[in-house]
Amino acid sequence: MTETTFVQFDGLDHPVALNGASDLLPLIADIATACPHRHSRSARAAPFATLAPAEGGDWTLTPADAPDAPRRWDGVNAVCDLVAEMAWERIRSHPDMLCLHAGGVAFGGRLVAFPNGRRAGKSTLTAALAHLEHEVFTDDVLPVRKDIDSGTFHGIANGVAPRVRLPVPDSFDAALSQWVAQDFGPSNRQYKYVTTAPIARAGATMPLGAIVLLDRQETPCAPRLDPVTEDEALATLITQNFARTLHASIILSSAEVLARHLPVYRLTYACGQQAAAYLSAHEALQDLPVARHDATAPEVRQAPLEERNRPAPAFDPAASYVRRDGVTETRAGEAWFLADSSGIAIYHLNGSSAAIWRLLAEPITLAEVCEVLCAAYPQVDPAAIRTDSEALLQNLAAARLIETVPAQEPVE
Repeated sequence: MTETTFVQFDGLDHPVALNGASDLLPLIADIATACPHRHSRSARAAPFATLAPAEGGDWTLTPADAPDAPRRWDGVNAVCDLVAEMAWERIRSHPDMLCLHAGGVAFGGRLVAFPNGRRAGKSTLTAALAHLEHEVFTDDVLPVRKDIDSGTFHGIANGVAPRVRLPVPDSFDAALSQWVAQDFGPSNRQYKYVTTAPIARAGATMPLGAIVLLDRQETPCAPRLDPVTEDEALATLITQNFARTLHASIILSSAEVLARHLPVYRLTYACGQQAAAYLSAHEALQDLPVARHDATAPEVRQAPLEERNRPAPAFDPAASYVRRDGVTETRAGEAWFLADSSGIAIYHLNGSSAAIWRLLAEPITLAEVCEVLCAAYPQVDPAAIRTDSEALLQNLAAARLIETVPAQEPVE
């Protein structure tokens, strides 16, 4: 009979089930080295994921929300996948949090976040910063919560060791390469977990102090840190957040505070070790501020995901349209960001689209929109203006950002 062991991590509502996979317990302990957990033969809640043995010494991980889609891995990658599922479970357990696809490293009592997608080099950069004694909060997923008392935004540590993609980059010097090689952390052909890195205990918090976007180059170049425009910073924070059940208006307002009150930079670099040394000594990352939002926090609401299945209203090109009540809007430079009233999504408008959005403050028809824009841009083909305007109005209507206005009865 196959025995099941349940592992309960601090801060998560549901456990992970090891179905005949108790051999993975030491590996979990090594990778989630600063993440307190306990295991038992019973559980009070259903597991958010199940690990089980597969043929050839591999393992399968089956998320509770995809029971028919098990994923097969070797031991190290199975636990790596488990860490990713833990991030989703953290969101479910704490629906008031943002969750950025980002690294998070301490710089003098402030957390610097590196929000970027895969292959941007954030894990390798995080490990190189750890070698310089910067405390690691995460190398992949950073939960963010607003402190109610101080109004500041804090990143939350996940307690997981940073990992380095193998082979170690040729650009690493002998000291860093040896540090990685001599670490006793788990490894396979793809990754090495560096367990001797300074790792913040899971659940530890630190105020956010700066955001650094990564622009890794394939050809050698000296590291360079450049300021980023507010609209690009806001767009990045929105797209790198994956707490999709949090109401869009709360995501937008929180991202706006971070983009406006924290320094945001782009790091152009080729070598992670050179970039780590450059950042560690850079004056821009010393004595960092905090993002503080003094306004009363909006009520935490979850987006009603069933709204996705409702058919979008048909667009009527002859009708008058106006902005719907409840839309949250933020302007950054020439760009506008809108959160629909249902809380499902955030929309990014460019300069020309924002011009039409401004017109929609009062009821207006497609023909009237075209008339205004043709007068403002006489050099543009009127047919092109109509085609683009109609497409935008259709999209705004489908997104439930605008609605029709009943026709007025003529006054006798």
